Amino acid sequence: MRRDRTQSRSSIPASWSRLVLQRLAATGRFQADWSEWIIAETWRVLTRRWLAEHGPDDEEALARAANRMLRRFLAVMRLVSIRGFVGPAPWPGLKDADDEPIWATAVVAGAQYTVSHNIEDFPPLVEGRHVFGGIEYLTAIEFVEDVLGGDAAAVYGLPLPPGGLVRSRRVP
Repeated sequence: MRRDRTQSRSSIPASWSRLVLQRLAATGRFQADWSEWIIAETWRVLTRRWLAEHGPDDEEALARAANRMLRRFLAVMRLVSIRGFVGPAPWPGLKDADDEPIWATAVVAGAQYTVSHNIEDFPPLVEGRHVFGGIEYLTAIEFVEDVLGGDAAAVYGLPLPPGGLVRSRRVP
């Protein structure tokens, strides 16, 4: 069984990928490392999505859904703190300063991979991979299928939504 150290940013991936990654982490296929930044970013994005879909009238339902999601992840994630991070800087050309804490999380965790659908802010391709400082950035489908050799639809239990199958320019 492969035990990759993986830092997962799930604020961008769709709900299918959060569920698939959570299920795979629960089996011990990889270790999901999150930081306080990633938790806050996830909470912020999912709250914004909830409000856009359901409106502001049912804050209690929003709180229940958010806490339910966090409880699922707490069971399988390892929390690392980036407070006081003074490690190596991210790659030159990273345009979004709000993605620097994602890099810091991966460095602090000793991660081999970062999983995100934010492909615009991946490191540049090097020999067909988005790698910098020994950390490869890939999307959920790339991680599940190309790295773990899994079947994301089988883990999900339903056909995957075509719009959610984001791939970078990575060469498998």
